[in-house]
Amino acid sequence: MNDLKKTYQHRDRVVRAMSGNGMFRIAVAKTTDTTEQARIKHDLDPLLSYLLGKTLTSSILLSSFLKGEERVIVQAEGTGRVKLIFAEAMQVGEVRGFVVIDESQSMPASLSDALSTGFLKVSKILYEKQEPVTGIVELVRGDIASDLSYYFEQSEQIVTAVNLGVTINDDGEIVHSGGIIVQAMPGAELPAIVEVQRSLEEMPPIEELLDSGYSPEEILRQAMPFPIEVVNNTPVDFFCRCSLERFMSKLLTLGKKELMSMQAEGQRELVCQYCSSSYELTDEHFSKLINSL
Repeated sequence: MNDLKKTYQHRDRVVRAMSGNGMFRIAVAKTTDTTEQARIKHDLDPLLSYLLGKTLTSSILLSSFLKGEERVIVQAEGTGRVKLIFAEAMQVGEVRGFVVIDESQSMPASLSDALSTGFLKVSKILYEKQEPVTGIVELVRGDIASDLSYYFEQSEQIVTAVNLGVTINDDGEIVHSGGIIVQAMPGAELPAIVEVQRSLEEMPPIEELLDSGYSPEEILRQAMPFPIEVVNNTPVDFFCRCSLERFMSKLLTLGKKELMSMQAEGQRELVCQYCSSSYELTDEHFSKLINSL
């Protein structure tokens, strides 16, 4: 039983809570293994691991406020060496993402130069909405956390504090990754908001708390100056629902002529952009696709 409890405590997860006074909602995520899996799958250098880790964590935090298989997409598009950072998460704890870089540009001199100028886009795919609910703001810092806070202030008019952290060792491996988000609910009083802001400012960085062995629940209670009630506790994994069957269904849209050309030219490998999984098309697969058309 103790071993199971210890394993659970070290498991990547996101914990969502409400303050006892109903004025704030808060979520804390531990995403160390998730970010490490993303680094391995995409073979990322430390800078890209750091940026993708923060973006994955931000999407997990936001998805914790949704329902079931509702999804949130966080993407930062820049004009620097890093062209796109993409992360998509479901409330059930699945998250995936990738980074696109411009090989022609040199390594950035600072973190903010990695994306340079650009936009942060947040999209929510909700059950009751036929189209995604989307907001876009200009990048202000390029560090994801500050940009996300700015997004909520400008796009949704919600007072929001975001703290994201990633620690990487000398071998480029993810040692700690996590984040916290606190949002004021409608009717939250200014003195209470100031008190929460002060509490968050005095709190050590999220990666230091994880390094000290703090659990997400303990971080929640350290961050909030008021009593809290845990609402949800969800395991988190880097997970992609891609499959050969899904790829084949999309290939049908290319048409018979294009499929025959692919087969003749030996274009058989299919690689998922989200998770770098690779699938090989055989002659039997091509025959099945072409005959179905």
